[in-house]
Amino acid sequence: MTAVLIFTQGPRSGQRLELENELVIGREGAAVTIEDSELSRRHAAVRPVDGGVEIEDLGSLNGTFVNGQRIEAPTRLAGGDSVKIGQSILELEAAGAPATVMSAAQAPAPPAQPAAAPASSGVPSEPFGTYAAPEGMGRRRGIASRQLLPMLLSWGAVVGTAVALAIYFADH
Repeated sequence: MTAVLIFTQGPRSGQRLELENELVIGREGAAVTIEDSELSRRHAAVRPVDGGVEIEDLGSLNGTFVNGQRIEAPTRLAGGDSVKIGQSILELEAAGAPATVMSAAQAPAPPAQPAAAPASSGVPSEPFGTYAAPEGMGRRRGIASRQLLPMLLSWGAVVGTAVALAIYFADH
């Protein structure tokens, strides 16, 4: 029997990932690539181990979370565990679970569709009061935050040069 990870949220939502041997998940140069600016190039490794599956963060900037907790070492996964990497959430399919896990999770949605607003309007399809915002993971550290310090240093150099020139020409 092979273990199966199911993408429940993110760019690959609804896709299944069968684990027969170790897979590296990342933004580029990995066995499983995901278009996500919050992922490192080689973000995490998922591998089958004796009687189960483990996941290891490969030194990513934004971290890997299992059931909401950031992991620091290889961590064993159990059926139903949730893994968050970047914008993606994966769930380990429990042993013996039916192959139609995704369609079973979507089955309650059709009765609510006639009463709900169209999906393109940005309104959640769930009835009022059932939608909850995702839990915050703290400060996001994406590309923009990495560019803030160089930008401030550049502007400091420009302002410093302007002041030095103003002083020089005021004396001459």
